Amino acid sequence: MDCDNQLLGETDLALVDALQVNPRASWTSLAGALDLAPVTLARRWQHLVESGSAWITVALSNSAMRGALLELTCRPRTAERVALALAELPNVPTVGITTGEFEVFALVLAPSLPAVAEALVRTLPIPPEVTKVRSYVYSGLFGGVVWRLGVMNRAQTELVREPTGPSPEQIRPFGPADRALFLALGHDGRRAYTDLAAELGTSPQAVKRRLDRLRRHGDITFRCDLARPLAGWESMALLWLAVPDLLVRETGRRLGAWPETRHCAAVPGPANLSLIVSLRSLDHLGDLLTRIGLECPEVSVVDRRIVLRQIKVHGRIVDELGRSARVVPVDPWSTPS
Repeated sequence: MDCDNQLLGETDLALVDALQVNPRASWTSLAGALDLAPVTLARRWQHLVESGSAWITVALSNSAMRGALLELTCRPRTAERVALALAELPNVPTVGITTGEFEVFALVLAPSLPAVAEALVRTLPIPPEVTKVRSYVYSGLFGGVVWRLGVMNRAQTELVREPTGPSPEQIRPFGPADRALFLALGHDGRRAYTDLAAELGTSPQAVKRRLDRLRRHGDITFRCDLARPLAGWESMALLWLAVPDLLVRETGRRLGAWPETRHCAAVPGPANLSLIVSLRSLDHLGDLLTRIGLECPEVSVVDRRIVLRQIKVHGRIVDELGRSARVVPVDPWSTPS
């Protein structure tokens, strides 16, 4: 497979899809659904990772996430410089360059609303090339943290899906030990329990037990991402929608479940729903806008912009083909030194 000039093959896409369903599944448990030997799956995944074509990382779940979307206007021909500077910040997981007056967008994460305010007002370094900034604090998140290619059929998906146990009735607040575990998974969400335990000074059983509880409680989730152009997603768009207040959550949940959605957040303001979608072509954007009009007739599209270049995708600095070039692990608790 030459990842430089062709799309990923069906086998690799199915493997990525399987890991999107169950990111930490063993190769043995995936073998039956994908009809390949475990050693073959491990080898193919290693190739995808080493080529930067796919990766797995940890994320805060929608219910646990607090943050904001920034839009920045830059001096002429400085948008890439600004985007790259923002991409180095651990509490800025995603950065892109778009068409329009506000050429750069960035997602900012923090553990609480006061921490979001502190980042926006005081601590987030704004590059000197920026001439104007707009910020939108999330009042709700509805989708995009975890998404799927949808290559496998329903039967394969059920074979791969991890059985879910009951949510724990009680769990201690997300504390320093949990943050350490979260950060230890930032480079590789499939990192072995033994490696994690050695770094954190505990046992593999304790790591697994804590990780399982955090997932079942809805504090964290895992995501399998890939170089989207290599899967036929050649572009993206950022849309701003105006939705009647009583319908914001219903509309957000509906749009957040669309397979194209990579980010959907409610924000206070005249345009009160932001939507970032992957596109197979520019015509695909027209199809999505038509679908919004038909399925959500009460929604007005206030603004639409094409994402010209993704710079960072949830902690991964990516190249022009969307391949992971290096990692800046996501750390919502960080502040600039």
